[in-house]
Amino acid sequence: MTDGFLVMDKPPGITSHDVVAVARAVTGLKKVGHTGTLDPFATGVLPLALGGATRLIQFLDENEKVYDATIALGRLTDTGDPTGAVIDERPVPPITRADVERVFSAFVGTRLQRPPRYSAVKIKGKPLYEYARKGQDVVAEPRPIRIDSMELLSFDLPRIRVLIRCSRGTYARVIAEEVAEALGTVGHLDELRRDGSGPFKIGQSLPMSRLSEIVADNPAWHEVLRPGRQGERIPWKSREEVFAGLQPYLVSPREALKHLPAVSLSALEARRFQTTGQVPPSPVPDARAWLLLLGDELLGVGTAGKAIAEPLQWESDGSRPRPPITAPRRH
Repeated sequence: MTDGFLVMDKPPGITSHDVVAVARAVTGLKKVGHTGTLDPFATGVLPLALGGATRLIQFLDENEKVYDATIALGRLTDTGDPTGAVIDERPVPPITRADVERVFSAFVGTRLQRPPRYSAVKIKGKPLYEYARKGQDVVAEPRPIRIDSMELLSFDLPRIRVLIRCSRGTYARVIAEEVAEALGTVGHLDELRRDGSGPFKIGQSLPMSRLSEIVADNPAWHEVLRPGRQGERIPWKSREEVFAGLQPYLVSPREALKHLPAVSLSALEARRFQTTGQVPPSPVPDARAWLLLLGDELLGVGTAGKAIAEPLQWESDGSRPRPPITAPRRH
């Protein structure tokens, strides 16, 4: 299987697009996309859609995010993270674990949050960070978010480590600043690791060092996967060997979309779907999308009378479907 979802464990210091570029290079697939950006300093779960699976990103349920965040108290940066310049410093008052846990409990629930100035939220067609880099003070309207829990993991002032379970669109940088303010000081998000994004968990992720071993039997991923222009390039294995090594880490489209209701098709219905695009109705009223199954095989996703062809039916570049299923003849 070359199409599906690959959960990468993004290391610090590179962008999400860098990880996508590496995946394209080692697989040879033209279509590779990530389902949610991580800042360069952040690490952890970065789900990649390979091949035809890129067409299914829209159906994923990644509303729940899990972040392991470290808040540094006493210093505020212009970006809200360790990459920015310090713009304010204040002493950290004497606080206890109980103080911190009391503040955390006040954050749980549904609330409004204003996206930070250095974010990809667009205003008039441009991301906020472009305005911020030019010194233009443009702000976005507050948006509803949901925080399910905030668990104190470690308390070693001036640093506080917290496990945050929240909805998609929640900015940990903003939470860090607001927590610091509630504790009587300033602060910024110093470290961030994403432990979960919807169905994708850190335990199933593929570190870059392991990918490097799959590609060249060498864990030094900087040298193997991102070699400089100078020096001798480390030889890579064949694409067949690389795909074989990736198999244990691939999440099938059916597994990634298991939250959707399903319709079991007969062979005749499956052939009709593949040849005409006719989609059986959803088994659940008002469903946004539903799976189309032939036995244990996922054939496609139905949406309001239309369908998205399931990636296992497509060539690795997502361009050409395989022959349709043949229904049994009637005698």
